[in-house]
Amino acid sequence: MARQTLAILALGAALVGGSVSPASSAEFTMNMGVANPVIPNNFSWTHLEVLEREIEERSGGRIDVTIYPGAQLGGVESVVNQVKDGVVQASDASDGHFATTYPNVQVFSVPYLFRSREVAWRVLDGPVGDKMREEMAATTGLRPLFWTENGGFRHFTSASKELQSVADLSGLKMRVQNHPISMEIARALGMSPTPIAWGELYTALQTGVVDGQENSISTFLVPKLYEVQKHMILDGHIYAVNTVIVNEAWYQGLPDDLKAAIEQAAAVAVQTNRGLSVANEISGRATLEEEGVTVYAPTAEEMDELKKLTQEPAIAWLKSNVDAGLLDEIMAAAQEAEAHFGYR
Repeated sequence: MARQTLAILALGAALVGGSVSPASSAEFTMNMGVANPVIPNNFSWTHLEVLEREIEERSGGRIDVTIYPGAQLGGVESVVNQVKDGVVQASDASDGHFATTYPNVQVFSVPYLFRSREVAWRVLDGPVGDKMREEMAATTGLRPLFWTENGGFRHFTSASKELQSVADLSGLKMRVQNHPISMEIARALGMSPTPIAWGELYTALQTGVVDGQENSISTFLVPKLYEVQKHMILDGHIYAVNTVIVNEAWYQGLPDDLKAAIEQAAAVAVQTNRGLSVANEISGRATLEEEGVTVYAPTAEEMDELKKLTQEPAIAWLKSNVDAGLLDEIMAAAQEAEAHFGYR
């Protein structure tokens, strides 16, 4: 009850602050709390603007969407809880934020699960991805509208040591997410996994508390980590997944035609996110090279070695902590997608 009261007060403060559009005659309100700031033409923001516009237009103004960016309503965990409690109707969050409420989401973190973006998209938009959306809605009260990219594939970096092989990674003290799979991957590659809060990462790298970190290129650029990290290996050990969640009870209370309007809008928004994620990564890599960061692309043989070393311990952990049947399904779906796109 205290959490819900604080959330309502935060929403009221945002309303008073004049950050929302004037009251309308809409039949339904969709307030969305977002931790990320407004960044024009960026994978983390622009698709939310598109989603807002498309829902309002496709619903004929019957759904009024208002986005509160920059953590106006609280951090990610807080706003996700607000969606669950029905204080707000929607939020934007990464898969890791649901690991405790929906453990099966961790199957996305199998290292080297997706060989490429098109493989990931086919799996996420296919039967397994749809099954997970419906299962999460039914068991948690949080409905993912889609599975988007959180910057794409995550890569390892270091301050002073060139990274061109498994041997180069061994011995590094690596900042990872506070997530069991991330730590399993680092250990399997001979690194010492060290969870550090995002807000403390730059200082930890600058002072040598850790030697390196792992993130997508686009995320790496946000706090200018190239100032304290000079080497990157494009190993892509995890494909980072994000989503927009809505309160399931609110969603089910909508008429069928408005549910359809939201699904149609989501189909446009997800393509916006993915296109911008690719574009941001391309421009981001050029920026890294301009800033003096060496970027190494592993050979096929080196990628096979990375996969062999990391998948077995990660899968062993997952089999004890998630639905083993679902794990088998997503592995099979990834293999089917590879075959579909002609990989050998």
